[in-house]
Amino acid sequence: MGKATTDRPDVAPRGPGSELLHGWRPLTAATVGIGLGVASLPFYTFGLFIPELEAEFGWSRSQLSSVLLIGSVINVLLAPLIGTLVDRYGVRIPSTVSLVALGGIFLLLSAVGQPFTAFLLVSSLMYVLAAASSPVSFTRAVNERFDRARGVALGIALAGAGLVAFLAPQILGAQIAEDWRGSYRVLAVVVFVGAVVVGVLMPRSRALARPASRTGATAALRLGPLLRTPLFARLAVTFFVLALALGGMPVHLVPLLRDAGVSPASAAGTASLVGVSLIVGRLVVGLLVDRFFAPRIAAAVLGVAAIGFLALLFGGPGLAAVAAVGLGLSLGGEVDVMGYLTARYYDLAYYGRLFGVLYAIFVVGVGTSPLLISWLRGATGGYDVALIASTALLVVAGALLMTLPRFPAKAADEPVEQHS
Repeated sequence: MGKATTDRPDVAPRGPGSELLHGWRPLTAATVGIGLGVASLPFYTFGLFIPELEAEFGWSRSQLSSVLLIGSVINVLLAPLIGTLVDRYGVRIPSTVSLVALGGIFLLLSAVGQPFTAFLLVSSLMYVLAAASSPVSFTRAVNERFDRARGVALGIALAGAGLVAFLAPQILGAQIAEDWRGSYRVLAVVVFVGAVVVGVLMPRSRALARPASRTGATAALRLGPLLRTPLFARLAVTFFVLALALGGMPVHLVPLLRDAGVSPASAAGTASLVGVSLIVGRLVVGLLVDRFFAPRIAAAVLGVAAIGFLALLFGGPGLAAVAAVGLGLSLGGEVDVMGYLTARYYDLAYYGRLFGVLYAIFVVGVGTSPLLISWLRGATGGYDVALIASTALLVVAGALLMTLPRFPAKAADEPVEQHS
C-alpha cells in the first residue's frame, strides 16, 4: 500500500509505537471528545429513551426518529463549516465549547414535556450548538499528529464511541426505564466532565491549524475541483449507502427486541454488545488499514455485518447477539475508514473541509435510516423488510469500496487531485 509522506513538520519520523506515546494527549482528548460528542452520545442513547418517551407522551417512533433526520440535515449544513473552522483555527476551543453546550442541552431535555415540537426544538438546538464536537473536529487532530500509526490512532480515538455504546445501555438501561429525566441529567454531568478533559489535554489550537503547504485562500480556491473528481463522488456515494444500511439499526435494535417480547434489561444487554464490537472493530480495523489496503478491509467488515442482519432476520431474538456483534464491527469501521481515506487520498491542508463534506453526506444517511426503518415497520408490521434492505445496501457499499483506486504518492508540498 502506498504511503503518503509526512504532512506536518511536527510529526517526526518515528515508529508507530513512538508516535502513539508522543501523541497521547491529543489522542486521549480526541477519544473522550468523540465518545461524548454530538455524533456519539445522543445517537447511542436515543434508542434507550424511545420506549419511555413513547409510553409517557404518546409520541410515535416515526416522530422520534425524525429527530435524528433533522439532526442530520443540520449536520449537512454545518459540517463543512466546522471543517473550515478547525482547518483555520484548530480543534481545542470549538470542540470544548460545543461539549459544554451539549451538556446544557441534556439538562433542557430532562425538563421537556408536551408538545412534541418542544422536544424537537431542543433536540435540533443540540445539533447546532454542539456541532464542533463531532469527528470532523477530532479526527483532524489525530490525522495531523500521526502518520505511520494513523490507522490505529484513528481506531483508538473513534473507539470512544464504542465505549459509550457499550457502557450507556449497561449503566443507564434500567435507570432510563424508571427515570428517563434523571438519566438525561446524568448524561449532562458526564459531558461537562468530558469538556474539561478535552480543554485541558487538546494541544493549543493555532499550533495544529497551520496548513501543510498552502495558504487558506489558495486551498479554498482549489477545493471545488477536488469535490468534482470521480474519486470523491465514489467516496460520497459509498458512505451514503453505508450509512443508510447501518445508521438506523443501533436506534431500532432495542425497540425491535422489545417488540419481540424481550425484557428491557435483556434488550439493553444485547444492545451493549454493539459497543463492545464497535471498540474491537475500530481497533482491529485501525491496525489492519495501516498494513493492508483500507477499502478491502472495510468491504470485508461490511460482509460480517450483512451476515449478522441475516442471522437476526432468520433466527429472531435468539440470534440478536450475532446481529449486534456484526453491527458493532461494521460501525467500528465506517468513520475511521472515511477519515483514513480522506487523509491518504488528499493533502491535510484540505482535510477538514473534504472530510466535513463527506461527513455531512454520511450523516444524511445516518439520519434518514432510522426514519426509513420506522416507515418500513409501519408499512409492513415488522422489521423483516428493513433487515433485507439493509443487507442489500451493505452489499452495494462493499462493492463500491472494492472499486476504489490505490492511494497516490503525495509530494510534501502539493495536494493530490486523484482521478480514476
